[in-house]
Order: sequence, then C-alpha cells, then structure tokens
Amino acid sequence: MTLPVRLRRPLRPALIAALLLSAPLSAGAQDRFPLSDEHKRWLEYDAAYIISDREKDAFEKLQSESEREAFIAAFWSRRDPEPLTPENEFRTEHYRRIEYANTRLGGETAVPGWLTDRGRIYIQLGEPEERETFASVPGLYQTELWFYLARQEQLLPPIYVLFFREYNAGPFIQFNHVIHQPEELLPAQSFPLDDSRREAYILLQEISPQLAHASITMRADRGVMASLVQPEMEILQTQTVMSDISRAPYRLLDTNWVSGAEAGRGLVESEYLFNFVPSAGLARVLPGAESGSSFVHYAIEIEPQHFTLAREEDGTDYFTRFEVTGEVATPEGDVVHDFVVSPFLRLTESQLQDVGARPFTYRGMFPLIPGNFRFRVILKNDARTEYTVFEDDLRVPRSGPSLSRPWLLHAPPQSVASDGLRAWLAGVSQLVPNGRGVVAAGNPIRAIVSAEGHDLLVFRVTTWNAADESGPLGAPVLEEEVPVSDGLAAWQPATTGWDSGRYVLSVDAGAESRSVIFDLNARSRVAVPWGLSDSPDSQTPGAVSAALGEQWLRVGEHEQARGTFETALGENPNLGRVRLALGRFALDDGEPRTAVRLLEPALAQAPEDAMVLRVLGDAHRESGNHARAVELYERSLPLQAADPALLNALSWSLAAGGDGMRAIPYLEQSLRLDPEQPEVQELLATLRAGVSPEPR
Repeated sequence: MTLPVRLRRPLRPALIAALLLSAPLSAGAQDRFPLSDEHKRWLEYDAAYIISDREKDAFEKLQSESEREAFIAAFWSRRDPEPLTPENEFRTEHYRRIEYANTRLGGETAVPGWLTDRGRIYIQLGEPEERETFASVPGLYQTELWFYLARQEQLLPPIYVLFFREYNAGPFIQFNHVIHQPEELLPAQSFPLDDSRREAYILLQEISPQLAHASITMRADRGVMASLVQPEMEILQTQTVMSDISRAPYRLLDTNWVSGAEAGRGLVESEYLFNFVPSAGLARVLPGAESGSSFVHYAIEIEPQHFTLAREEDGTDYFTRFEVTGEVATPEGDVVHDFVVSPFLRLTESQLQDVGARPFTYRGMFPLIPGNFRFRVILKNDARTEYTVFEDDLRVPRSGPSLSRPWLLHAPPQSVASDGLRAWLAGVSQLVPNGRGVVAAGNPIRAIVSAEGHDLLVFRVTTWNAADESGPLGAPVLEEEVPVSDGLAAWQPATTGWDSGRYVLSVDAGAESRSVIFDLNARSRVAVPWGLSDSPDSQTPGAVSAALGEQWLRVGEHEQARGTFETALGENPNLGRVRLALGRFALDDGEPRTAVRLLEPALAQAPEDAMVLRVLGDAHRESGNHARAVELYERSLPLQAADPALLNALSWSLAAGGDGMRAIPYLEQSLRLDPEQPEVQELLATLRAGVSPEPR
C-alpha cells in the first residue's frame, strides 16, 4: 500500500525532479561541461544499462559538478520503490546485479562480466525464473537458456533468452534471431541447404524442447511454426522484445523529470534542481479594508503523492520547514515587491492520519500598488529538497470599476470574526480557493469574483472547445445574473445532469469579460486541501503602508512613495525604515535639518544600522555639524564595505572640522579604490601641504 504522504527519517537530500517544460537543459554539445572521471564512470558503468537516452543526454548537458551530483541522487531516488524506508532497494539490487555479473558471468574470458551479453541481461532483468545449461552436449556449442515470466508492468511477455559460446571460445553471446539461425548452434551437423532451419529445429527438439523453441523465437507464449517457415516474421518481433528489455529498468519511470531543468536553474540551488513537484496555483487581487487598497491573495496546492514530510528520529511527530520566495515584477522586469518566509510545519501521528489523503496548500497575501505585473513564487520543502513554482499575471486597477477573473471555491464562504489581515479573507468571509479548478459532478459550482464598482454581473458556463482555445463556442450551458455585495459576487449553480468534462466559466460586466477553465469530474467528491497560511504584518501599525511606499519607490513614483511613507509614519512613529526613506527625501530636497529630526530617533532604535548611520551622517554634514558627522561615518565603517563616497564624505567632514591629517589616510584609501577622482586628488594635495580646504 502506498501512503498518500511519503515520509523519510532522517531528513536527507533526495535531489529529484524538474519543471515540466521541454526546453533544452543547456547549450549545444560544443559548450558541454566536461565529465569528470567519476561521473564518466557512473554514466558508462554504474548506470550504463538502466539509464534512458533522455536522462543520459540531460546528464551530459549539465553545467557543473554540483548539478551532476544532484542528478545522480535524483536518478536513484526516482527509482526507489519504498521511499518510506532509509534504504533504496532498487539501488542496492542494481549494484548486487553488477557484482554478480562481474564475479559469476565473466570468468570464461578476460572480458568483465558486466560487459558480456549475459551480464547485460542480468543487470537489466535480474535472476531468471529458470536456467538450463547445455555444457557437454555432443555437436552443440556451450549454451545457456534463461526463462523469464511475464512482467506486465514492464510490458514484457514470458521470454526465453538464449546464450551460446561460438566456437566454444570467448564469452557467451546472446542468440539474436535477426542474425542467427538455429543451425549455428550445431556446428558439427550438416543440413540440407533448402531445409536447414527446420532440420536444426528438429534436432534441437531432441536435446530440449525449450531450447528448440528459443532458437526460433524469444516469445515463450507463442508457437514456433509460423516463424519456423518464415524467419523474417521473427525479425520485428525480436527487435521489439529486445527494445522492451532495454527499457525495462525505467519502463515505469516518467522521465519528464529531467525536462526543463534549465528553467529551474537560477531559481533554486543545485540540490533542488531535479526535484520539481507539480502543483496547482491561484492568485487573485482583492480590495483591502482601506479605500483604494488592494491585496494579492495566492494559493499553491500540492497533491498528497507529491508532498513529503520527515519523521523525528526518536519521536512520532512529522515535520518540515518551507522556504517561500516571492517576486512581483513589472513587464520590463523591474522588481516591485519581494519576500522570503520560512514557515515550519509539525504534525502528530493522528493529525497526519486526518490530512494525509488530502492535498496540501500554502496560502499567502501581500499588499500591491496599482499596475500590471508578473508574479512568481517558489515554494521549497526541506524534507526532501522538493520545490514547485507558480507564476501568474496580476492586474491591480488604479481607480474606478474593476473585475477580477472568477475562481472556484472548495466550500461556501464562511463568516468569521475579523482579526486583521488574513489570506483569502474577504471582509468577514473566509474563502477556501480551489486551485485545481476541479468540481465533482453533481455538486454545485462555487464561483466568486471581485467586482468593485459594479452592481450586477452575468455568470455563464459554456462547454470548452479544444479546437478553439481563443474562446468558448455554442450556446451556454447555464447563464444567470448575480448581484454584487461588498465588492464580491458569488454564484453556486447546481450541476445535476451535466456531463463530466471541461467547461469555461465567464463573468460579464458590461463590455468587460473575464473567464477561467474548470473541469467537472466524475468523482463523487473532491478533497478539500489542508495546509498553512501566511499573512502580512497587520499587528504593527503602518507596516502595510510602509510596504506600499517601498513599492512606489521601486517603480520611480517618488511623490506617491513619499506620501505613503508619511502616512505610515503617522500610523507608527517607530518605523525606522520609513524614517530612513523620508530622511533621504529631505536630503534630496535640501532640508538636512528635517532629515536629522527624522533620523535621530531611527538611530536610537537601531544604533548598529549602517545605512541609518550613513544617511544621518550626511544630514549632519550638510547641516554643518561635522563632528557628529565624523562620529556617525566612523561608526558605520566597520558595518559595511568601504566605498569611495563614504570615505570622501568622512574626509571632507574631518577637514572641515580642522582635522585634515586624520582625513589623509581615508582619502588615500578612496583613491586606491578609484584612482580617477580629480577632486579627491586635489583635496589630498591641499591637506598634505598643510592648507585648510575651502568649505563645501
């Protein structure tokens, strides 16, 4: 029985899968990173008979040692039949087969056992159900016959694999029906030219019926008469069986795990690169409590078979740590907002039993300024170094009526007591988003849309036309007008009597229309996910306004940013980063004393903040308080990498305060970092001459 949630103890990297894209892994062959001796041996010896062509090509195209190490770990982990156990049974059995081939199947010649035909078949298929050896039969080459039962999962019928030592010398070679004839097993016999195949078969029958059968066909479940008289019939059959034997070690493996690693490169570390897991994602923009504010709510849903927890070494609890990295960028690629959170999950045995068969979901939210953006979030699971990626376009309207894309819910909205900001909380209604967009046939569709500034919407369901993805065709299955309440419109039509399949849900508000695709599934129910939720800091007054001010600053809207920062400071005077931003604005406006008033309280809260020290130093220098500026600059020096601008500012303040000799070493250091500074060279020459510089 396969558990819905895979568990490992202890935590150890498995380094698996990749994005389900078909882009090439790297540049062409001329740019390939050379294989080390160790990795060449792994490819040409350890994995030679069990690696698919797709995996082999991907491995050769990787661009670093660490990526190849990650690939190898992923290669074995993907084949682990019992991921609940510390041992990888497939890997253990594979190396046992190699050892057996080298010690038992290569002794007759100097050829290593793993390179012989018997070694290859043994490594690919393992121990046969039956072996028959013909070592001392007069007139017959030394021969071995291996019989394997059918293996349905590998698409292998019951087969005979026949080996013989041609001229009774060299290693055993596999009898190949494409190039060998039965009479070649009997070199001492003479056969009529026009009937040698049948005569040899009859003679082999007297030695062993199974041997005779195997000399005509590899298929143990078929008769031989047709192939006996028409040997060309066996050529295609033999090629098919041999191909199936070669693919048997990875027949059940989805080798898509190696595809698209280039898309993951740069997003995650090497140990995660080949460990992509599929997920369903959803992101929607909902209005905030404050007029004109908007929040992005997102959810990432992972099916239970792709979700991993680790088990405590000496306990019964299961746990993992996540790293969630998000980024919002403009169409030009400028990052407007980013975040990194590291939530921790722990479950007891009973809790795991309750949720183990249901999808896991991670839900979050953050404020966002108006505009059109691209959103990407990467969720990494430390329990098995797995990761998934969700990307979507976001549109936050500046003002006026707005209409979001509709989305589905797993359950009706539930009224809850409002306790600040919470992911997927709209007013007092807690929403459970259906990221997969799957509805059980016969159950109602629970659809919702955000529609600020609208009073009435038209919800419509149309069958999806696979031939024309530009839009649905034909008459609607159902259409209904729905009123908008508190900026939301919810619709819950029944699906009784509908055919299972794919549909388009669209919402019209006058000339504007938005739509999504969903599936009506024949299953009686769709599991409601469980999981974790993260929300922005709503306990700290001004935190949301501060985040929005930073976003305005990043897109170059300085006046909008300043106003938002001032709002944040009014909400909470203790926000040091807001004071820093406003202090910089004051300096840009030529108001250093205002900057000093803003930044001195910030420094009291964070006396080791290098940036506050530096900007406050600039404010005091421009206010003429050079002694205080020198103190602040020198306090900041050990906290950051020295750069010419900081060293020069410190030097000017020292010189202006009458301490030019102390300024000289700082100026010399500045020139070592950047020799092309004429003004600094002039100041240094002036100070060395013992002349006080002109005030700046």
